[in-house]
Amino acid sequence: MAGFVGEAVLSGFIQKLIDMVTSSELWNFASEEHVHSELNKWKKILTKIYAVLHDAEEKHMTDPLVKMWLDELRDLAYDVEDILDSFATEALRRNLMAETLPSGTQPSTSKLRSLIPSCCTSFTPNAIKFNAEMWSKIKKITARLQEISAQRNDLHLTENIAGDRSTKPREILPTTSLVDESRVYGRETDKAAIANLLLRDDPCTDEVCVIPVVGMAGIGKTTLAQLAFNDDEVKAHFDLRVWVHVSDDFDVLKITKTILQSVSPNTHDVNDLNLLQMTLRENLSGKKFLLILDDVWNENHDSWEFLCMPMRSGKPGSKLIVTTRNEGVVSITRTLPAYRLQELSYEDCLSVFTQQALGKSNFDVHSHLKEVGEEIVRKCKGLPLTAKALGGMLRNQVSHDVWENILRSKIWDLPKDKCRIIPALKLSYHHLPSHLKQCFAYCSIFPKGYEFNKDELIQLWMAEGFLQQTKENTWPEDLGSKYFYDLLSRSFFQQSNHNSSRFVMHDLINDLAKYIAGETCFNLEGILVNNKQSTTFKRAHHSSFNSQEYEMSERFEVFHKMKCLRTLVALPLNAFSRYHFISNKVIDNLIKQFKYLRVLSLSGYYISGELPHSIGDLRHLRYLNLSNSSIKMLPDSVSHLYNLQTLILSDCWRLTKLPIAIGGLINLRHIDISGTSQLQEIPSISKLTSLQTLSKYIVGESDSLRIRELKNLQDLRGKLSISGLHNVVDTEDAMHANLEEKHYIEELTMEWGGDFGNPRKRMNEMIVLEGLRPPRNLKRLTVAFYGGPTFSGWIRDPSFPSMTQLILKNCRRCTSLPSLGKLSLLKTLHIEGMSDIRSIDVEFYGAVTQPFPSLEFLKFENMPKWKDWFFPNAVEGVELFPRLRDLTIRKCSKLVTQLPDCLPSLVKLDISKCRNLAVSFSRFASLGELNIEECKDMVLRSGVVADSGDQLTSRWVCSGLESAVIGRCDWLVSLDDQRLPCNLKMLKIADCVNLKSLQNGLQNLTCLEELEMMGCLAVESFPETGLPPMLRRLVLQKCRSLRSLPHNYSSCPLESLEIRYCPSIICFPHGGLPSTLKQLMVADCIRLKYLPDGMMHRNSIYSNNDCCLQILRIHDCKSLKFFPRGKLPPTLERLEIRHCSNLESVSEKMWPNNTALEYLEMKGHPNLKILPECLHSVKQLKIEDCGGLEGFQERGFSAPNLRELRIWRCQNLKCLPHQMKNLTSLQVLSMENSLGLESFPEGGLAPNLKFLSIINCKNLKTPISEWGLHTLTSLSTLKIWETFPGKASLWDNKCLFPTSLTNLHINYMESLTSLDLKNIISLQHLYIGCCPKLHSLRLRATTLSSLEIIGCPLLQEKQFPSIAHIPKFKIDGRVMYSTGGGKKMETESHSTLSLHCSIRYNLVFISLCFSFKSFFFFIF
Repeated sequence: MAGFVGEAVLSGFIQKLIDMVTSSELWNFASEEHVHSELNKWKKILTKIYAVLHDAEEKHMTDPLVKMWLDELRDLAYDVEDILDSFATEALRRNLMAETLPSGTQPSTSKLRSLIPSCCTSFTPNAIKFNAEMWSKIKKITARLQEISAQRNDLHLTENIAGDRSTKPREILPTTSLVDESRVYGRETDKAAIANLLLRDDPCTDEVCVIPVVGMAGIGKTTLAQLAFNDDEVKAHFDLRVWVHVSDDFDVLKITKTILQSVSPNTHDVNDLNLLQMTLRENLSGKKFLLILDDVWNENHDSWEFLCMPMRSGKPGSKLIVTTRNEGVVSITRTLPAYRLQELSYEDCLSVFTQQALGKSNFDVHSHLKEVGEEIVRKCKGLPLTAKALGGMLRNQVSHDVWENILRSKIWDLPKDKCRIIPALKLSYHHLPSHLKQCFAYCSIFPKGYEFNKDELIQLWMAEGFLQQTKENTWPEDLGSKYFYDLLSRSFFQQSNHNSSRFVMHDLINDLAKYIAGETCFNLEGILVNNKQSTTFKRAHHSSFNSQEYEMSERFEVFHKMKCLRTLVALPLNAFSRYHFISNKVIDNLIKQFKYLRVLSLSGYYISGELPHSIGDLRHLRYLNLSNSSIKMLPDSVSHLYNLQTLILSDCWRLTKLPIAIGGLINLRHIDISGTSQLQEIPSISKLTSLQTLSKYIVGESDSLRIRELKNLQDLRGKLSISGLHNVVDTEDAMHANLEEKHYIEELTMEWGGDFGNPRKRMNEMIVLEGLRPPRNLKRLTVAFYGGPTFSGWIRDPSFPSMTQLILKNCRRCTSLPSLGKLSLLKTLHIEGMSDIRSIDVEFYGAVTQPFPSLEFLKFENMPKWKDWFFPNAVEGVELFPRLRDLTIRKCSKLVTQLPDCLPSLVKLDISKCRNLAVSFSRFASLGELNIEECKDMVLRSGVVADSGDQLTSRWVCSGLESAVIGRCDWLVSLDDQRLPCNLKMLKIADCVNLKSLQNGLQNLTCLEELEMMGCLAVESFPETGLPPMLRRLVLQKCRSLRSLPHNYSSCPLESLEIRYCPSIICFPHGGLPSTLKQLMVADCIRLKYLPDGMMHRNSIYSNNDCCLQILRIHDCKSLKFFPRGKLPPTLERLEIRHCSNLESVSEKMWPNNTALEYLEMKGHPNLKILPECLHSVKQLKIEDCGGLEGFQERGFSAPNLRELRIWRCQNLKCLPHQMKNLTSLQVLSMENSLGLESFPEGGLAPNLKFLSIINCKNLKTPISEWGLHTLTSLSTLKIWETFPGKASLWDNKCLFPTSLTNLHINYMESLTSLDLKNIISLQHLYIGCCPKLHSLRLRATTLSSLEIIGCPLLQEKQFPSIAHIPKFKIDGRVMYSTGGGKKMETESHSTLSLHCSIRYNLVFISLCFSFKSFFFFIF
């Protein structure tokens, strides 16, 4: 347990140590080791210290000597706990050893274990008795305890008298009802919502309607209450209005007196509560009143009821608003749902800040402060109180330096008397009970914005020992869950806006946690960002660091002085991004250094081979997280981790086995091996009776891997997946697994083998399924690859009242479905791959009046023999599938039965590859999304009705349909026949090859915004009526017969037009493009000769210059020769011309004067001879396959904003622009396959280049030593491929490089024999490929993060002790990794890493079969 100084936390820590020292079981064990006399001294000293702790905690804020004493006491308490935990660990080890002997047992240490949380020991695995070192530690602890006890007298600390607590001075002024509404921003909607609740006279179950307003400190709850209190309509609505500031002192007498004095100012000063309440009741009787109780903390229901007693005499419609930070207050006060106030928007928060700082709502008068001011507001994270506080501190300050100082300052470093947010946040912490204080402060290891999972955090708390057992013997996980929701309800945690299953701390709450935790907790990045010295954190016990792609040993030097670290966590805890690389040497050093670790997480790292064997020395480790790492196995030494509670190996895709002895780790509570696809078996786990999480169990073929191993694991909860059930030989094993009694399992997957080709014992599988009856309160069930002909009794007639999801998948031999209609709470039903199902009959519905009353998602897929679907006769007042929202039927080719006539709640219908299925839409009133593919010709017809001429027609009646996708329906000939619903917003028609007519089919689609037609080969034209009036996006693709486009462009607000693979289109219609059009793409229209005339701007009073194109893409239009007359639109931001071989070049006269163009790409454009002179706004310029390009304008190349220049495969280009040095914004220069390039500009390259790539420029004559690389002080990446043929060396030892260069790629240099990189002093990433003659390599290895060598057979790995620290080292695809502290290098095949890593090299490798010869490393 961590002891955080302040507010009784350390007191709780010392009390726990006293309990541990006085444990009878500890004394029994200590007697064997002859240390009981020392422990007796500890008990006496700790008791004396505990007696003065309250006084010390009161004085430490003002007396630095007392604070120093408390710091030393905290450190000593950690060390005492370590020693006591060492006793417990050794006792546990001996008991486990004794259990393996044929006779003799040791006393149980279960009670002792319940007292002792996560700790460490210095024993070796085979230690039987305490050695001299341990005895020495005990004597030193005794001496330190005696010394610190003596110091308490020097500090004049007095023993605490029960109930004697000093009263802290109030730091927060009481609030009033007054508010200046002109200075309030962004609360209009909130005010209207509260006013609406106040003005409603809805009757409440209680006589007084209570509206709780809840939110974190500083969010504006009081301000909102003030706004509502002073609203004119609210004033007129109530007879009486009262405001009371309550705060943390919920004194019923005081509050009652304040209310009475407000409603009756002449009331005498009476202190008798009875008289006060009787008088108040009389004054409120028959009157409609509004009472605001601001800042309430009370969670005592009796006190609340007592306060409200006289208020029940008020007139119906009376209201009471309670503002609070605590959901616990809400639970005892509310009669109406709580109003949860959210943060202000950035714009509103900015207005609050500038009003306070400058007296204005913007920066118009002080524009020089705008940028820094906006950064300060971002720091506020939507809290108006913070914006007010920081703005108030800057009032009348217009110095940029002063504002910068506020921006750089931490909130806790600001003057306390001027920053109201600090006491407000501290008050929230002050009201936490001590057990929540330590849990909250521990969260300071998370950086700002970090999103965490509830169960992850609880497991960390448990590992640290924060979850103390109660008398009710509650599971620590349940206790942790209670702690978590307590902190959530008090606004210390917030639900993530991105993921509802994750949570986050507001930035200011995170600051509060760091302030409280002080030196005990830290995040490594926090240290580096704030330039703190590592000496500040010698006392640190809990740490985290954000994972980096390449972890260098230097990064962890800050940890060297932290000898007692208990927590080492790489964030995020559940890394799913690309791998991060860390050398085994770094891991081994960390493990050996931190012997007291309780928590270790290396999630997301590529760990070559396996963890170091030294992991077994962390005897006190409770939590080990290696999720999403590359480990293949765990070392056998893991079996020494006797205290391990949580082992997370999820998504370790290369993991093949677990240590056999893992079954002896009896304290394990959580094993997560989900996503370990190569793990084929699990060792015996029958002794792990405390196990709660077992994500999957694999039934093996050997006797020790039978399913009966699950028998005694009664505490399993959450998810459990059982695979390999086809390996069950003894059918009684299934029954002995005792799943039915595992009441805490919520989600269960049962999976047999997927190979139905081999003989399967059908009856055996039926008996196994019968024996695996799950617990009755199961919520989600999946049965996959079951090979029996029928389902077992418990699933045929299911009675699971909590079941919400059922998946039956690939049970190919089952001929009928079970009675699932009885599952009253079932929401999701997924039936797939049931190959032998021919009909779904009455049994499916379960013989109940209302089958499937809760079903929302129903999916049938891949059922090739299914033909009939029976629907029971309708019963009056009962609808079939009344809540079904989403129905999917795919690959059911023989299904002929129509869907039910009425699905009143159906929102989405997806039918694919059901060629015989007919659908009637007559009563699908809620249908909003329809996907139809390869279905019968009646699918789109909603029923046959008679029109005014007694003609039978088909029409739609799905008035709510907004999205429709129709694909591969060969019967569809005309849209006119379908009468599409007028509310349709998106229509996609794909591969309907017989569709010919659109005539009148689009005219009624008055709401259509998107239309896509793809692969409609027979469509020739659009109707004369043109496009729908609200169309914004039109895509025409692979419509090979389409000859003309619609003529009424201007009649709809079209924003995007895309035409691709339409070979019959020759030209666009006459007239201008819509003024709303922003994107135009024309691609692979091989007969297109003319672009739309209205695309260009002309200087003529007769021309229409409304076109506002932003993006223009013209690709592969080989017949296109000319641009229309005029200039490109000045709004154009992106221009792409690709493979238009006959198109004229973009001339200077076509360029607008004030263009917005930022991206220009010319590819396969042979007519491009020279680039336009003026490209002022262009930021990216890409020129590829332009054989006609010979150079740039002689008089200059003006591109001041150019950031990226890419010139590829321009064979005739001989030189780069002469003014390259003037391109000060250029950061990326890439020259590839430009064989005509002979030299670089004499004036040098662009000075601010960051990336330079020269590939296959074989005629380049300028040597690298003359490129002026040393002047490119920002250059970080240099690539040189297939250049300088015939040269054995690229540069001499005098060639200088910039210190910024960190990435170097050398590839396809056939003549290169030696490479001297010693002058590149900051090199981090080196790639050398396909240099068959290279045999000598000189480099500084100390800075390297990654080294990859491919196709260089003369470079030999041999021994690499000097580069063993490199996180990523590969030779020809094999990962080289260090063992034994870097003394030996081993290799590991790495052929599949590219599938899991985002860094790839897009190379064509030639098969090389060379023997390794020599490899010279010269380390400098």
